[in-house]
Amino acid sequence: MRKTLARALPVHYAWIVAAVIFVTLLAGVGIRATPSVLIDPLVKAFGWSRTVISFAISVNIVLFGLMGPFAAALMQRIGIRRTVLLALAVLAVSVAASTLMTQP
Repeated sequence: MRKTLARALPVHYAWIVAAVIFVTLLAGVGIRATPSVLIDPLVKAFGWSRTVISFAISVNIVLFGLMGPFAAALMQRIGIRRTVLLALAVLAVSVAASTLMTQP
């Protein structure tokens, strides 16, 4: 008799899905909120004004809010799993690319 993955796990599969979603959301929110915490170090390190940094954070929040309807449409077209994986890939690339930024 073959054991399925669901039977081999010590906890219900739904708890694993909930944990993965929690970690994913935590990482996304942490990455999005990081510039707010780093305003003073960014001012000191790059000499940028608080206005420039706050404007970048505002653009981030506006784009985050405007992306909702498009993400929902993409979820309906290609599925939730692929949409989340695509979003995480875009997030990883953008975070990696932000380390190369030296100008506002």
